[in-house]
Amino acid sequence: MSFRNFANLRLPRVAAKHLFVDLCIILLSLTGAIYLRVGPAQFEHYITTLGSFAWLIVALKVGTMIAFRCYAVMWRYISSIDAVRLAEAIALSTALTLAISFFIRGNLFLMPRSVFIIDALLALVGLLGVRMARRLVHEGSNRKSESAQGKRTVIYGAGQNGRHLAQRIKLDNSLSSQLVGFVDDDYAKQKLVIHGVPVLGTGGDLEAIIQDKQVSQVIVAIPHLSGASLRKLVLTTKKFNIRPRIMSKVSDPSARSTDKVDVVREINLADLLNHPPRDIDLKSIRELIHGRCVLVTGAGGSIGSEIVRQVMSYDPNRLLLLDHSEFNLYETDSELRLPTADQQRVVPLLVDLKNLALLERVIKQYSPDVIFHAAAYKHVHLVEANLESAILNNVGGTLNLLKCALSADVKYFVNISTDKAVNPAGIMGATKRVCELLVTAYSKKIKGGRYCSVRFGNVLGSSGSLIPLLKEQIKNGGPITLTHPDMTRFFMLIPEAVALVLKASTISKAGEICILKMGDPIPIVDIAKNLLILMGKSSDEVPIVFTGSRPGEKLFEELYIRGDEIETEHPDILVIPHGDIPDGTNPVIFDDIEAMAVDLIRLAEIGNPETRVHLNKLVKQFQAASPEVGPESGPSMPLSKGLTQSH
Repeated sequence: MSFRNFANLRLPRVAAKHLFVDLCIILLSLTGAIYLRVGPAQFEHYITTLGSFAWLIVALKVGTMIAFRCYAVMWRYISSIDAVRLAEAIALSTALTLAISFFIRGNLFLMPRSVFIIDALLALVGLLGVRMARRLVHEGSNRKSESAQGKRTVIYGAGQNGRHLAQRIKLDNSLSSQLVGFVDDDYAKQKLVIHGVPVLGTGGDLEAIIQDKQVSQVIVAIPHLSGASLRKLVLTTKKFNIRPRIMSKVSDPSARSTDKVDVVREINLADLLNHPPRDIDLKSIRELIHGRCVLVTGAGGSIGSEIVRQVMSYDPNRLLLLDHSEFNLYETDSELRLPTADQQRVVPLLVDLKNLALLERVIKQYSPDVIFHAAAYKHVHLVEANLESAILNNVGGTLNLLKCALSADVKYFVNISTDKAVNPAGIMGATKRVCELLVTAYSKKIKGGRYCSVRFGNVLGSSGSLIPLLKEQIKNGGPITLTHPDMTRFFMLIPEAVALVLKASTISKAGEICILKMGDPIPIVDIAKNLLILMGKSSDEVPIVFTGSRPGEKLFEELYIRGDEIETEHPDILVIPHGDIPDGTNPVIFDDIEAMAVDLIRLAEIGNPETRVHLNKLVKQFQAASPEVGPESGPSMPLSKGLTQSH
C-alpha cells in the first residue's frame, strides 16, 4: 500500500457519548468480574493490584471494537449481525488479554485468569444490553407514532423478504405504517408470530382480514409472485379502495447508484402480466460474447438498448452501438459509458443502414464478430401508410447489413423478427418476413457461420407501444380507444425477451428461426381493465370505446405456423428448421430470394405502384404452408387479402 493510500484511510467516527457509555460498562464489568471471582474478602486487594493494568484491558476492548467497526452502527438500528460482530470483538480482546498475561511478569500475571472470562461475559451483556435498550426505546416511540397516524398494514408473504420489511416498518417512521399482521399461503406459517406480529391467515382470508383489522395498506413481499396471483390480489383489495403495493427489489439493475430506491412501490402492469422466470444457462451466452466485438443495430431502441445492456454484462472486447437517431444513441451510449468511463470499449455509431457506403466502412473498420440486428420500423399503422419507407428501411437496411457482414466474414448474425411475420396481414409483417428470408438465404453463403432469426411478440414498455397510450387516455379521463373487443396479443417483459434472444442465438443452427414461447395470448381489453384498476379508476369513470381494426392489424397474432417446430434445451425456445421454408427447396431458390428483394427495393426507391404487388408475390412465393385455423391461434388474414384491403 502506498503512503498516499495509507494517508487516505479513515478510522470510523466514534461518538463521544457512545464511547463514554462503553467505558463505564467496561470498567464496571471488570470490577464485577473481580468481585464475583474472589469475593468481598479479597476484592479490595485485587482491585488495587489490577489498577495499574486496567488501562491496557480497556484499550484492548475499545481498540478491537473500533477495528470491528462496532461504532459504525447506529444503536437504534442494531441487528443480529452487529451483535455477532460485537461478540467477536470482545472475544478477541479477551484472548489478547489472556495471551499478554502469560508474558508480562508482575501483578497481571498473579491475577486469576478466570476473571478475564467472567469480564468478557459481563462486558458483552452490558454493551449489548445498552444498545438493545436504545433500539427498544426507538421502536416504542415508533409504535406510538404509528398508532396515531400510520396506515394499518398487512404484509403479503411471511418469508425472509416479509420479515425484513416488517423490521424496516418498525424502525422507519417515514414509512408511516402500523403493521397489524402477515398473510401467507403456507399453512405451516399460520398462527405463528414473527417479530411480534401474527400471521393472520392465507390469501383467501385477506378480504375478511381487511374488514376485521381495518386494514388500509397491503404490501406484497413475495419475490416472483405470478401475475395471476397479483391480479387476484388487486381485484380483492379494489373492493376496499386499496391499491396494493409491492416490495422493491434490493438491487435493481436499471437503477443508477444516484437514484433514490423506495422500500415499496406501486404495482405496475408488468407485475400483473409477469410469469415465473425460467433459468437460463449463461455459459453458452458468455462463450458467444466474451472477448468478442459485438455490433447491435437499433441500439437506441427499446429492444436494442436492452440487448446492449445484457451483452455488456458478458464482457465483450468491444461493443458497437449503431443507430440513426442521435438522441436515442446518446441516451444508450451515456448509460453504458457512465459506469465504465471507457472511451474505447463502447463505440457509438451514428449510421443509417440505408447508407451502404458508410455502413461498409464501419463494418470494415471494426470487424465485428457478432451482429444483433434490432433496427426496424415497427409501428403497424405508420408502416402501413408508408410502404416505400418501410421497404427501404426494413428490407433494404437488412440486405445492406447482410452484404457487409458476408464481406467482413462475420460468423454470427441474429435477426430480431416478430410474430407479425407469420401469415402477414400488413406491410410491417411482410417486410419482416422478407428479412427472415434474406437471413436464411445468406446463411447458405457464409462458411462456418450461424445466421438466424428470433421471432417473438409484443414487449411491455417499448417506445410508442400501446401501454403508454392507454395510460395517457386514462389519465385524461378517457375514453380508452381499442380497435376490437376480441383482439389478443402475446406479451413479454423486455429483459426476459432479450435474455431468451441471447440464449436462442446459441441454440439455433444456420438459417433457422427461433420462436420464443410467450405464454397465453392476452386480450387487449383485459390489459385496459387492469390498467384502470392500477390507476384507481373504473370502467364507469373511464369508458372503453371500440373504433374498429386498422389496415394491417390482425385480431390474433400467430407464432407457430407449421407444426413441425423442434423443442430445444430451453423450454421457452422452439426452432423452425430450414428457416420456415419448405424442406427440400432447391438451393438455387435462395438466390431468387435476394434477386426479388433487390427488385423490391428498386421499385420502392422510385415509388412504382407495383411495389405492393411485388412484396405480396415475394412473401407468398416463399411462405410455408399455414396450419388450419384453430382455437389457439385464432383466425388470421392472408397477406394478399390484407394488402388488397389496405391498398
